[in-house]
Amino acid sequence: MAGLLRRWRAPLLGGIAVWLLSFPLITSHPAAITPASAAHQVDGAAVEAGDHRLFAQRAREEQAALAAAQVLAAAAATAMPVVAAPVANAIAAVAPAPQKPAAAPVVRANTIVIPRLGLSQPVGWYSDCLGRAPVPRWGAWRWGCAGVNNIYVMAHNPGVFTPILTLRAGDIVRYGDPSGRIHTYRVSSTTIVSNTQMWPLGATASSTLTLQTCWTWDGTRDFIVRALEI
Repeated sequence: MAGLLRRWRAPLLGGIAVWLLSFPLITSHPAAITPASAAHQVDGAAVEAGDHRLFAQRAREEQAALAAAQVLAAAAATAMPVVAAPVANAIAAVAPAPQKPAAAPVVRANTIVIPRLGLSQPVGWYSDCLGRAPVPRWGAWRWGCAGVNNIYVMAHNPGVFTPILTLRAGDIVRYGDPSGRIHTYRVSSTTIVSNTQMWPLGATASSTLTLQTCWTWDGTRDFIVRALEI
């Protein structure tokens, strides 16, 4: 009997060990697969698959954006010098060249210059003190019979003195006398008078320049400019 136990002890112990190890598998059973659990598993798999696809798509988009940015940067670095030069040349060709300011008219002997009007007019000599001789149609003329301190210059309108109708107080007028001396005057007033009034021809208390031109077509009224020497 003892020999029999010794002979079966090893197989018996081995069987008991195998039974003990397999006991959890025998006693535990997997949960039954219901429609709800199956749907949950399917949904979980679908979500996981969708997440994987979204992650892959985002990775591809980021790689494409990075590649595009690198291409644009490389194109800009190589193309800008080539494009900038023609554009700069086109702008330089279209833009007007800076113009130098016009030089002020030179005041010479027997010349009147009005800088603001850009007028430079030679002045002749009108010596008929009775005023019977007609004033020449063109040119400006100084009347030699005006009163003391009064340089009296007249010209026609329409004609060379038409621009003086826009003179205003404060404008500068320069006159070069027969000796070449330059006199500078500042306009003090302008007025319209009948050609029968003689006061514009008279003497003045200080050095004065008087300019006369026609105001009406028939010459019955004159435009008078008075300017004081400064």
